[in-house]
Amino acid sequence: MPNLFAYGMILFWPFVAILLYRRFDTLTATFWTIVGGFMFLPDKTIFDLPIFLIGKEEISGLSALFCCVFIKNKKIYFLGKSKVQRAFILFIVCIPILNVFFNQEPMFNGQIWIRGLSFYDAIVHMSNQYVRLLPFIIGVSVCDKAEDLDKIIKLLIKAGLIYSILFFIEVRLSPQLHSWFYGFFPHSFAQQIRYGGVRPVVFMGHGLLVATFYMVCLCVTAIELKTCENKNRIQTIFIFMLFTLIMLNTRTVGAIVLAFTVSFLILFTQIKKQKFFTLSFVALFFIYPTLSIFDLIPYQYVIDFIAGIDVERAQSLDVRFNNEIRLLDHIKDNFFVGWGGMGRNRFYNTISDGYWLIIMGYYGFLYFFAYFGLFSLGLVSKKTVIETARLNQIFTGLALLLSAVLIDQLPNSSLSHGWLWFISGVFYSSLLFNKRPEKI
Repeated sequence: MPNLFAYGMILFWPFVAILLYRRFDTLTATFWTIVGGFMFLPDKTIFDLPIFLIGKEEISGLSALFCCVFIKNKKIYFLGKSKVQRAFILFIVCIPILNVFFNQEPMFNGQIWIRGLSFYDAIVHMSNQYVRLLPFIIGVSVCDKAEDLDKIIKLLIKAGLIYSILFFIEVRLSPQLHSWFYGFFPHSFAQQIRYGGVRPVVFMGHGLLVATFYMVCLCVTAIELKTCENKNRIQTIFIFMLFTLIMLNTRTVGAIVLAFTVSFLILFTQIKKQKFFTLSFVALFFIYPTLSIFDLIPYQYVIDFIAGIDVERAQSLDVRFNNEIRLLDHIKDNFFVGWGGMGRNRFYNTISDGYWLIIMGYYGFLYFFAYFGLFSLGLVSKKTVIETARLNQIFTGLALLLSAVLIDQLPNSSLSHGWLWFISGVFYSSLLFNKRPEKI
């Protein structure tokens, strides 16, 4: 159970945001408000208000919105900057109405009966959906020029360096900081034990989220190393080696493989090949659920292959696949609009790990394409930053990194957190400052 300090930090964060916006430029202040909130605020500490919940994600987005409007006098594009964005955002926010319409009957989940959804549930879900999209909307709104991508790279590197101190404390002492500061451990401690050690959790809630965070930090450092001036190269190499060491200590195989693969592609391949892998990752992400639904994934072959490398990971994967198959059977019964919340989206004693599966179970197949399509808009665009070779490489490298984040949503759920949506929003907005389109 959270202590008073945990609740106090949630309430105090808007004042921290005000100080940040008075001290820094809009993009920098927004970064530290949203990304800093994810890094330092307590996990699973919620104020249950009548219309929506307020936790670390919500307070960070609302604080940034308030400060952008009332301190920086920034124009906010509440429905995005383009017609496609507007269509996706409206669909995402309004789908709970359709969801409630088809889910008014009670449902038996294998243990208990769960009540049907009501119009009040639709209002609550619509408000929560929009608040969850605020980091993306704010990211789109605060990006004023293509050079802001360069600033985001440097801010992510600084964030990773600051967090490395807390990371190594937990490498040495085990995941204790959240318990020391906020009075409770936010997840199963057993899930943090891997390969004879523990995965640091710090204040992010789970070791998998820390691994995703440092996957991003390592890859943006690879972009910086590829594009930096010679006088900064030694310093950047040192940071890259530090993040490599940290990445290995996350003890998370999937994130390590993605991080090293993307970093290798950024450092040693040309822009054209990086664009090819970006489109391939995005295509794979959207094709995978379709293949799963039609039973075209060779689950047993994958498990046997992994077992030849790591028996423990193969057993974990076997559990994930079994849950995935059961949940997909459930989703098929309400395929287009989903089952809604309160546990209606899954059977009793099942676990939905992949974020794509969680999203589809809640709101259905159509919502899945709108939600992840919004995140992917900039990644599949035929425009690219061409003002300088450095910006072109930064843009291409970030696109590749964000496509790898999409792949990470197949087994994990890091995109349920707003900081990645903020990065995506800034990235997409940078497209609008191009001089001319370039074919991929």
